[in-house]
Amino acid sequence: MTATPLRFGLIGVDSPHAPSFTRLFGDGVTGTVAGGTVVAAWKGVAAGDFPLGRDRIDAFAQEVSDLGVALYDTPEEVAERCDALLVVASDARTHAGYFTRLAPFGKPVYVDTRFALTAEDARAMLATAGVHGCLPLAGSPKRFTPEFRRAADRGRVDRVDLTGPLPTQPGHPFLAWYGVHLVDLAVAALGPGCAHVDASTGDRVTLTWSDGRVATLGGEERWSPLTTGRVSGPGGEGEFTIEAGPPMLSGLLTSIVDACRTGTPNVPEAEVLDIVAIVEAAHRSRTSGAPVTLS
Repeated sequence: MTATPLRFGLIGVDSPHAPSFTRLFGDGVTGTVAGGTVVAAWKGVAAGDFPLGRDRIDAFAQEVSDLGVALYDTPEEVAERCDALLVVASDARTHAGYFTRLAPFGKPVYVDTRFALTAEDARAMLATAGVHGCLPLAGSPKRFTPEFRRAADRGRVDRVDLTGPLPTQPGHPFLAWYGVHLVDLAVAALGPGCAHVDASTGDRVTLTWSDGRVATLGGEERWSPLTTGRVSGPGGEGEFTIEAGPPMLSGLLTSIVDACRTGTPNVPEAEVLDIVAIVEAAHRSRTSGAPVTLS
């Protein structure tokens, strides 16, 4: 028998992921991604100093409502009506606070792309999840694409070279906005254990693992839909190109459904912490002009 589709709730809808996730899930059976359906949403609160959220939250809320999703006044009302939550608020500064309000319900919570802006917040969020039996879910949709997986799933990986768009937004310096996708891909390929972050010179950031493996990240400040990479190891080299857009999100949503069914995080907590720590360290390295060692 086919399992009843999971009821998902959206928390913060100032991101195009809000309507895209809703459309991809559809009714949970005949949609592009089976196994879940979006039934409730909380609009969220867009900060006045974050134009990307402030200027589009109303339009996205209306779009989600037009897709048949009920809007509620608080995130708690959404959590009461759902099996799992999707924090899709664009502004990562809100994520820790939203997560703290949702974790006590003991339901899976996915935090979209930018899990947290600081390692301190990330550690606190994961600790809170543990206290309440909440399954924390994370990850850039790019790590779940078949293009990346084909290149990375070839045994041991010794080096990853990634290039993609690196625009920023207020409150999200350097890699904290779009650059987090590249960091996520590097950690997905090499695993946790990054020891040194050097963003002090040149156009590329160099990440060095404790065993000598390396990732380099770079790109232009202007946005582009394409992310490219080369993955190298004893088994040879694999190259990939990922194009941003709704189809790119399908693998992520499938991973979320699977995680909710099995109770296993779609991204290991050690990787979540590494990604946040690397992004934070890259900003310190770029600002100070010196490499940063991660503890």
